[in-house]
Amino acid sequence: MRPAVIAVALLALTGHAASAQDLTLVLPHPLRTGETAWLQVQLGPIGRGQEVDVTTAAGQELGAISPFGVRIGQDAGTYTLPLPTDAIRDGRVSVRLSLTGTGAAPRTPTAQEVLGVKLIVTSAAH
Repeated sequence: MRPAVIAVALLALTGHAASAQDLTLVLPHPLRTGETAWLQVQLGPIGRGQEVDVTTAAGQELGAISPFGVRIGQDAGTYTLPLPTDAIRDGRVSVRLSLTGTGAAPRTPTAQEVLGVKLIVTSAAH
């Protein structure tokens, strides 16, 4: 699957807020027949046993990113999650990222833990 269009929404998260932060991403155009939207999350170093839960702002689960085998202090990598069409409203999607694990309460990831979030549109036909 090759990306047909990459949206220009690269967002950085800030701070150690106690609750999750909503990020609104905009599609470059309405999805056409055969196109699929994906959420791409680039992770920096996160603690062993931690994962990033991804939901819509309304609470619809989109997935969990659970890096495995990453060395301490190294970036955890880039992960792509499918975005259901019903999560998109008026060409936009609002997502919430939450860092969980290691017995601590869920919290908003820092800018060092989540380096960026992109909305990608791909086409099955080539």
